[in-house]
Amino acid sequence: MKFVGTSRPIHDAVGKVTGTIQYAGDMELRGMLHAAVLFSTIPHGIVKSIDSSAALALPGVVDVLDCFNTTQKEYSRYQTQFRQDLVKNERIFNSHVRFVGDRVAAVVAETPEIAREAVRLIKVEYEELPYSLNLQDSMSGKIDNVFPEGAVFGEYHHTVGEKPEGDLVEIETTIDIGRINHVCMETHACVADYNKYTGELTIWSPNQAVFGIRTMIGELFEMDYNNIRVVKTTMGGSFGGKQEWVLEPLAAAAAIRVGRPVKVVYNRSETMISTYSRAPMHFDTKFSFTKDGKLQGVECDLALDAGAYVGNSINYARTVAHKMFRVYKYPYCRFSSRAVITNTIVNGAFRGWTGPEAAIMLEYNMNVAAKRLGIDPVELRMKNVMRENDIDPMSNTSLGNYKIYQALEQGRDHFEWAKKKEEVARFNAENKRYKRGLGVSVGGHVNNFYPGKTDFARVEMRLNESGTVRCNMTLHDHGCGTVMAMKMIAAEALGLQPEQVRILEGDTDFTPLDVGCFSSRTTYVLGRAVEDCAAKLKERMARHISEYTGVPVEDLVVENQKVYSKKDSSISFTWSDVADISQQKIKREVFVSHEYIPTTNPGVAGAHFALVEVDTYTGMTRILDYLAVHDIGQAINREMCVAQTQGAVVMGAGAALSEHVLIRDNGVPSGSLKDYHVINSFEAPSVKVEFIEDGGTEGPYGSKSIGEVGHNPVSAAVMGAVNDALDSELNFIPLNPDAITKYLRSKEVQ
Repeated sequence: MKFVGTSRPIHDAVGKVTGTIQYAGDMELRGMLHAAVLFSTIPHGIVKSIDSSAALALPGVVDVLDCFNTTQKEYSRYQTQFRQDLVKNERIFNSHVRFVGDRVAAVVAETPEIAREAVRLIKVEYEELPYSLNLQDSMSGKIDNVFPEGAVFGEYHHTVGEKPEGDLVEIETTIDIGRINHVCMETHACVADYNKYTGELTIWSPNQAVFGIRTMIGELFEMDYNNIRVVKTTMGGSFGGKQEWVLEPLAAAAAIRVGRPVKVVYNRSETMISTYSRAPMHFDTKFSFTKDGKLQGVECDLALDAGAYVGNSINYARTVAHKMFRVYKYPYCRFSSRAVITNTIVNGAFRGWTGPEAAIMLEYNMNVAAKRLGIDPVELRMKNVMRENDIDPMSNTSLGNYKIYQALEQGRDHFEWAKKKEEVARFNAENKRYKRGLGVSVGGHVNNFYPGKTDFARVEMRLNESGTVRCNMTLHDHGCGTVMAMKMIAAEALGLQPEQVRILEGDTDFTPLDVGCFSSRTTYVLGRAVEDCAAKLKERMARHISEYTGVPVEDLVVENQKVYSKKDSSISFTWSDVADISQQKIKREVFVSHEYIPTTNPGVAGAHFALVEVDTYTGMTRILDYLAVHDIGQAINREMCVAQTQGAVVMGAGAALSEHVLIRDNGVPSGSLKDYHVINSFEAPSVKVEFIEDGGTEGPYGSKSIGEVGHNPVSAAVMGAVNDALDSELNFIPLNPDAITKYLRSKEVQ
């Protein structure tokens, strides 16, 4: 292949390097106003009154929106589809505030500085109510008045197979996963404009589903979809953080009220305390093994901390069950889950959509079992992972050419697992302060929604008079090269250079209906639609030349930007000629439209290996070596796939070792990177990435996904390595210095 499998810069690299690219926060429209938000300062209570008189008197203030003068209609920030069955219990501004950071009011002013100054002048009187900052208090009934339905939503129970009997080794554990933030380089931003004469609303935002926003906004404001336009702007990272609708309803409400463009941009603190995070989870589990290490059954009870509003939490909790069958094969599973409201930051989507959380739970139990059974951790996994063409019992679909066993095998050899085990044992015997440990984990994921939910993609292509191609589709590039990947697929199929294919991102007025950038579906589904549409475009060119020359279609060849006869060398046309002939002689444009519906969803997986060193005096952990092996089918833009995986390792390692959103006892969350510790470039480990590429899928050129699955095994691998270093069974993350030194002190006391 000429382009697929090579490495190319992302489509807007020059604009980003030169600073000329425009993000939503950079936008300037004629007559634009700016909004700033007043947030609740208490974790739970009722807004008794709001006095905005001083704010309204400030020069430059245009209006103040609050919980008493705007719509009281409730919505779900998670809504992406028409008539979606969801719990809707959030409002743009809430008189019943449920966390510190809940929106109470917003000032619309001529400048952002005036808007923020005016916010400080608003006076709010609250009636404070009892609050809960953790699952235990909520489930004990402390805030049953938080919603009419109470504090617990979405009780779910699912069983697969029959409970095993016999002489089995049972591993019972509890596991706690902390709250983490997406920490995207770009904070949340949105621009909305409302034409009060035509009733048309336009929204510009970095998001993962332009049609999803259109649906939610249409229902919330009872507007016809014809009057709503949503444009996806350049995105500075999402990781799920821009998958749900936070600022879009606010910006729309402000624009509709004042009849002018309104921009709202959250700073870092506001993004951290008032958008959403990844949910804390508590697992109670029991794993059953035969004495030779065959996994027979998994029982799992999950309580998910939803935060102040339900959002996606019911579906998020249930999805853990689906991810549990994308890695290991076992005959019995009993899974239960519930979403529990607390008076904390709303929790929502995060990269991997429960894949990393499921891996932490599964891999922790596999590590405990390996110790108790006396089996090497890699060997135990190889005994139990799913194989090619195994059936996923949750979806009843084949995993296809699933290579998780091969990834483990390759990783074991290339990481030199056996050799490192000996070296680690020798190092630990010779050193008192520093201890080293090895970790291995596996994680699986999907490539689309099939068969559980609707999934399809439409792509349109037209031949320009210059012989280049314009491709129309609904893309949502997170900043990781999606547009370039589609250009490379199209160029490969058409025989053009990627620069000769023009592709823009989602715009509900111009691009085809699409379900959004979720479930790692973009490359597998939209990429395949691009490949198929390119074949149709070449076929259409041949048909037009056949009609013009009388040469049978089967005697024409479309390649190297020409259409020519196999038999008559005098019949040869450039693609520019084809466009001209089609318009002037055939009286038609060279245009095709293709809709693709996936019928498979193969397994995609990674096996990760980590070597860490723990300073037992300080609790600090360093990652000394890391290898990620991924079953990818076929890399499209190779270096971007490598970079995706390396970035995922830094992200997952941060979740395992340091990242944690602190909620103080008074309900006030930390809103600063001073208190939220990401792994910086100096600390980031060197990560080796290897791909298993053997095609054989429905995806374009045999490809599968990498964006989410690259994150799934990471935290589990690092957590396992730390426990190996300390000879411990620490059952929570983050394993930060405070947690490690506390454990070591308790061990000394014992």
